[in-house]
Amino acid sequence: MTEIELSSWISLALMRIGTGMATAFDRFFADLGVNQAQFRMLLAVWEHGQQEGVAPSQLAHHLLVERGTVSVMSQRMVKRGWLRRLPGPDRRSHRLALTAAGGEVLQKMADRASKLGSDTFAGVGEEQLLQLKHLLKQIEEKLHENKP
Repeated sequence: MTEIELSSWISLALMRIGTGMATAFDRFFADLGVNQAQFRMLLAVWEHGQQEGVAPSQLAHHLLVERGTVSVMSQRMVKRGWLRRLPGPDRRSHRLALTAAGGEVLQKMADRASKLGSDTFAGVGEEQLLQLKHLLKQIEEKLHENKP
């Protein structure tokens, strides 16, 4: 297998795995009415916007999605009471912050998300997981560099 063929195979495998993980996550959390995209956004707001909230553009960059996707998702999550809009540095901008209800949803999901991860990687050794983490971080950094 050439380097190009190997890179292509790995890229496609990552896409399949991502789709499979998202599908499993959505099924696993269906009873809470939360999908994996909403979980990722709640988690990102919690991680990056604890004090002053986080700008939607920062969320888009962190989540590797378009700004419009963050806008649509955040509007729905504001309506559900999970996020709130805070004033931004100027009149045209805003920041997003987690509400108490959003924090409760995230807390309910945390242990279950950890269990799903443990079950998914059962049988993979700690050293291998650390290597995978390192490699995935490199790939994610590259994706962030190449994102317009």
